[in-house]
Amino acid sequence: MEYGESTTNGGVTYQHQCSHCGGNKHHVKGCIRYAYVFLQSLPLYPVGRRIELECTECLTRVGQQGIDAQLYKQLLGSAFTVYQFLIKFTGLILLIYLAASWWQDRQAEQHQLEQLVSYPQINDFLLIDYRKLNNHYRPHEKFRIAKLVDLTGDTVSVIYGNFFYQHQSSFEEAISSGQTRAFSYFGKNSHNFTQAQFTDLYQREGIVKAARPEGNMLFGNFIISDTGYQVSTSYIPGEREYASGLAFERAGYIEDHLVKAFVKFEQSATLGFASGQIKLAEIYLAGDVVKSDFNTALYWLEQASLQSNKRAIKKFAIICQQTKACDLASFHQRLLDFGVNITVNKKNL
Repeated sequence: MEYGESTTNGGVTYQHQCSHCGGNKHHVKGCIRYAYVFLQSLPLYPVGRRIELECTECLTRVGQQGIDAQLYKQLLGSAFTVYQFLIKFTGLILLIYLAASWWQDRQAEQHQLEQLVSYPQINDFLLIDYRKLNNHYRPHEKFRIAKLVDLTGDTVSVIYGNFFYQHQSSFEEAISSGQTRAFSYFGKNSHNFTQAQFTDLYQREGIVKAARPEGNMLFGNFIISDTGYQVSTSYIPGEREYASGLAFERAGYIEDHLVKAFVKFEQSATLGFASGQIKLAEIYLAGDVVKSDFNTALYWLEQASLQSNKRAIKKFAIICQQTKACDLASFHQRLLDFGVNITVNKKNL
């Protein structure tokens, strides 16, 4: 921190008599001492002020000790106006404004991060400080982008990007430039967290940023190349109902669009379409449109699993482990008896 001085013109006073020539007319000079950093032309804050009188006849100057105390106090008020301080200390005002803006943005970002962690949704993007999960990486391998790909009961499933970043700013850059949309960007294996583990990772500052797309857009770019479900040219029972359900699910401008989507997914599931059965199970798990019912969700997941749907099998296993009455070994046996070709981990039997 460095210091400088600035002089202001406080006008003329006739209330002081010069001790040298006896003249009564004096110029009032106000001196402000201020602190600054780097640029003296941008003072940060005042550290002191004083008044000097200069005789117009003999140019003799006198400071506080030679001026009547009452007059000195009066001259301080007239020489240093609020307007002068505002002009002089633009640097301080600018610094306060920038600091307040930064703090406000930081608080808003932190609140958004907390909300996204507490109420995650599929396709949320996260910036993970991977050092909180694994300390066997090089110093520059700090951050990794993750994408939330599944929510099943109390389990949050994410996939990690195959690249490490040194700076947090790479989060927005990678998404806005379309890197995360590349086919090989994310790994194929999903990693599961319970909601408690997910929250704990955030509290340990392992999740440093999060963003939720609006529609298919995030940071000015598409997050996936194709948002529409392509219906097969050949007739598959339940597929068209499933596609209609997806359309209603995204149509936020339609009243009760989620209820209409539920009806379509229910029709699709009843017709035996595996993706429709999984969607219906997810709705029963979430409990937003209908009352949460894990048993009904397990039923529909099993129906999809019997069609060798790997996603349904994984979801069933996750929910089964959270449901006391569910026997995972029996489920695996039913799949094997039905002819579903699966690899069963003996630790789960």
